[in-house]
Amino acid sequence: MSILIALACIETPNNPNDPNQDPTVDTAVEDSGQDTDSGQDTGRDTGRDTGDTGGRAQDPPEKQDFKRLTATARQAMVQTFEIDPSEARSIEGEQGTRVFFASDFVDADGPVKIELVEVFSRGAMLAADVPSTGRNDEGAIAQLVSGGEHFIAASDEDGEPLALLEPMMLMVPAANTGGADHDMGVFRAATDAVGIAPDLDGDVVWEEEKQDRDGFGVEGEGVDASYYMLSSEFGWTNIDRWYSDPRPKTTIHVDVPEGWDDENCAVYLSYDGEPTALAQFDTYDSDTELFSEHYGLIPVGLEVHFVFVTELDGEWSYAIQGATIVEDHVEVFATSGDFEETDLDGLIAAVDALP
Repeated sequence: MSILIALACIETPNNPNDPNQDPTVDTAVEDSGQDTDSGQDTGRDTGRDTGDTGGRAQDPPEKQDFKRLTATARQAMVQTFEIDPSEARSIEGEQGTRVFFASDFVDADGPVKIELVEVFSRGAMLAADVPSTGRNDEGAIAQLVSGGEHFIAASDEDGEPLALLEPMMLMVPAANTGGADHDMGVFRAATDAVGIAPDLDGDVVWEEEKQDRDGFGVEGEGVDASYYMLSSEFGWTNIDRWYSDPRPKTTIHVDVPEGWDDENCAVYLSYDGEPTALAQFDTYDSDTELFSEHYGLIPVGLEVHFVFVTELDGEWSYAIQGATIVEDHVEVFATSGDFEETDLDGLIAAVDALP
């Protein structure tokens, strides 16, 4: 029996942008009512000159057009492989993830399709809308630092999902995320009210797996180190540790241009110095027209970049602003004339280029 394997990777391209074009953009900031000595409006660094960006004003897109971008990103860069399970039972993703199947699949009778998604950078996290935040023991959404996010699924030639007869093993290169971190653990996508895990296109909220820690660890040393993980389930998994910062915390808000809201745009927070830490502003108040992370867990004094994304003519449109978090921080994206147009690769590269 041959096994048909489809591999979907969200990958950070080596150089998708014009080398003469910096991917970030300055934005004019409206008065948010904060003291100009607070540090929010000073020290802002987007890596571009402060002159006019030359951008054209954009109109807000339709909800369905924006939602389609994330779905398209998760399906991007599909590769197909055929293996004979009597000769080989492993696959390797473009970014080095290896998956080993110990046996055949339940009820498999014919070709089997395997889907794999690899996410190793905050740019890919943003494009696929799988930020590295998880629900902690208090029920709040808190920041994670990721060692790699993955989605794996199997289906038969009729598209029916298949199950594993025995656990599969993932071997994940630690070098992809800066080297092995022995504080990492396994997180999985939370199930819904009836215990169903999200599929490839579902909404993902990470929850720590506190059972069967013997099935996870680090193998090897240095640049050759890998995280290994045994899993009896298909679906979304994430190698993570909780982000920790002793400084006082605050709630922050983001004001976006008129006509944009939580249905036709999204806003993310990139932590400077943490290339696999990305948060999303997951609440929107229609009365104040402000996005918020609403849990009040962002450290005061933290250096960050705010990333606004929306849709334009079937592609991505974005703006990036650097800031240092102050108490009760309000970040303002003043005008759509500052938005940059790009494709999927360009967006990933722009976010990955942040400090």
